[in-house]
Amino acid sequence: MPIPADSAQASQAVSEANRHLAENHPDEAARVLEQVLAAGSWTGAILNVLTHNLIEALRRMAERQLEHGEHDAARASSVRALAVPPPQTAAPVMLRQRAEFFHALGLALFGAGLVAEALPCQRRAIALHPCPTFSNNLINTLTLLRQPSVLADYCDTLESKDLAPHLLIACQPKSGSTFLKNVLCGVTGFRDLFLFHASGQSEQDLFFPSLLEFATIPTVTQQHCRAAEANLQLMQAFGMRAVVLVRNLADAVLSLRDFYSQGAILGTFFHPDTWRQLDAERQADLIIDHIVPWHLQFLASWQQAEKELRVPVLWLTYEELMDNQLRAVQRVLAFHSLSAPVEKITATLVTFAGEKRKNRFNNGTSGRGREGLTAAQHARIRELAAHFPATDFTHFGLMA
Repeated sequence: MPIPADSAQASQAVSEANRHLAENHPDEAARVLEQVLAAGSWTGAILNVLTHNLIEALRRMAERQLEHGEHDAARASSVRALAVPPPQTAAPVMLRQRAEFFHALGLALFGAGLVAEALPCQRRAIALHPCPTFSNNLINTLTLLRQPSVLADYCDTLESKDLAPHLLIACQPKSGSTFLKNVLCGVTGFRDLFLFHASGQSEQDLFFPSLLEFATIPTVTQQHCRAAEANLQLMQAFGMRAVVLVRNLADAVLSLRDFYSQGAILGTFFHPDTWRQLDAERQADLIIDHIVPWHLQFLASWQQAEKELRVPVLWLTYEELMDNQLRAVQRVLAFHSLSAPVEKITATLVTFAGEKRKNRFNNGTSGRGREGLTAAQHARIRELAAHFPATDFTHFGLMA
């Protein structure tokens, strides 16, 4: 990168540093640039060029040290790179290139097993130039370190105090989640909002652009999502909690069968004509073999997230919701440090009670799965659940 012509000293230093880099002596290049930076009060474009070249030299030096197993020296080099003054007003192309330097340095440290040392480099890259690739690597690093994400990992224009409450219902399909969401929206006045990328066959994971767009607007969100790392880290950064809504698994299987037969099969990967040709027992078999594993992963993931204190979790069952709707809504509100008059909650419940279609209720009867599935089907569900020996499936009606 050329140096402005009004500084012979800086220009000479950059030329000498580039010669050292061409000769594969990044340590000498870094020494020259650090000396000239310390010798003058550089500003503007000259400072940007000097620091830009210095970071490149330190990155190459750290990579070479890692190749030789010199981990302590590589740690020191990365600390020196992170201490380089940030760029002053600079073109986007320079910011992106400088971000790439830190991203590459983070990858090298991560690859050498220096995961904690990689973290600040990855965060610096994102601060300079937000990029999905940088974020993917940061998610992996935070996962290994079991460290929470922070808002700055995703956005540098918002502070925690700017964030609105977001009530997330992480739920099994056919667990009464649409009803609960509708009631919560009615009680709070919060916006009804999906925070996933697309419906249909897509996994309903949190979608960062949507979350960022509505970060300052109170929302209620109902999504069929597991406690995947990307979800947990977004929730940590945006201060979200999880109301995990679950249902007896055999009941859920029958409710899904009804739901698919009423037309929702179009939202799956099953061919509609093939589905219609199956008898009721074979339809349940298909759901058990191909859909139930997702339900098992769903419960296992949220239990693990709660155990590891990744995000605050409130467990709520379909049966609890249906048995005492007022109490269930009050629990969810209190979980989010919210409240509402009993009269308002009661009136809202009455309003939605008769809107069966809007709430997506099918039969709505608890316990019908006990007799509605065959002994072989119940055994198959228990067989699949056995792959998760550390998970408590009591909420699913599967006793240890």
